[in-house]
Amino acid sequence: MTEIAVEELARLRAFAARRLANPNGEQLCHHLDGGGWSIGDTPLAPWEMSLGFHTPHWATLNEAQRLALNHWTYVMMYFRISDGERFVVLVNRAIGTFLAQDEPQLAALLRLEADEEVDHIGAFARVLDAVRVKHGMTSLRLPVKPLRPFIVSKPAVKFLVNTFGADFITTYFLGRGIVNHMGKAFETRVAELPGGTPLTRLSLLHTVDENRHMAVSRMMAACTHRLLERRQARSALYEALHEAMRKATITYTFSDRITTGQERAMSSRALPQMKALSSLPKQTLRALVDDHFDGVTGIEHAKNEFMPKFNQRILERAGLSPEEKRTWFSLLVSMQRNLRFFPEGYQPGASVEAAFDDVPLA
Repeated sequence: MTEIAVEELARLRAFAARRLANPNGEQLCHHLDGGGWSIGDTPLAPWEMSLGFHTPHWATLNEAQRLALNHWTYVMMYFRISDGERFVVLVNRAIGTFLAQDEPQLAALLRLEADEEVDHIGAFARVLDAVRVKHGMTSLRLPVKPLRPFIVSKPAVKFLVNTFGADFITTYFLGRGIVNHMGKAFETRVAELPGGTPLTRLSLLHTVDENRHMAVSRMMAACTHRLLERRQARSALYEALHEAMRKATITYTFSDRITTGQERAMSSRALPQMKALSSLPKQTLRALVDDHFDGVTGIEHAKNEFMPKFNQRILERAGLSPEEKRTWFSLLVSMQRNLRFFPEGYQPGASVEAAFDDVPLA
């Protein structure tokens, strides 16, 4: 593990130097400022990812209703992605402050990532607002996860970084990396939609930034305990708090009950407001939402195709003890329901081939 940490720390420092020497890619808000985009009558996500596509209800819907459900899926996913990015902004900046004195270049890299996330949030907010106008959802207020205002706050994040140091930072970047993999499974398919519209270009630009963030997540998860000395005094109280923090973080981020529960609540609130769906009986909309989330969704199929090998790679290379890796694995598998976080038959401690197809660092 020490060899991996040394190797990834060297990669991370070299990567930071390259990024900071040429930091400014094409910004998403600037791309939208160029105009030429609108919300038309074409899908914003692959049809098979649409809410309800894999249910018997789909055959009974007209074209306008199917399009509304497709556009809603886009709104739901980018709302959740943007919500996660708000947390990334807070944590990246807090960790940047934590590292600034001893690792100023890495601190600057994390601040650059935070600035990119602010750009992402602003750009997709403009697009989602346009979708809401098109479908009559302008008064819609979407529910967020429980305790979200408390967790996504500067005091809470500062406490976690300052109290747990390398332990929290490793947990954060390992979790962020897995979330990156889940989002990329959806967004890559959106960016590949035929037609090459300004909105597919927007998603493509977002994936370029997120590829870099994925690489940073993997490297930081692997080398943070090399970068920062572990706490010298390890008390029983600290270990109990550390274990509670790690389990709470994993559960809150990845529990199907919490994440699917939020998406179900969002959809139940949104669909009755959409003009194309307003003629459907409320019980039909409820059944549509329930059948969609009770089954395996198109987005879950895409995640299961994309993320297992990447999750295996980041977990195997993370700067954790074998026992800690087994904790991550067991918790994730216990909460996954329709998802498959890891390859079939994988157990922590399995080797990762050197020829693994890596995420580009450019």
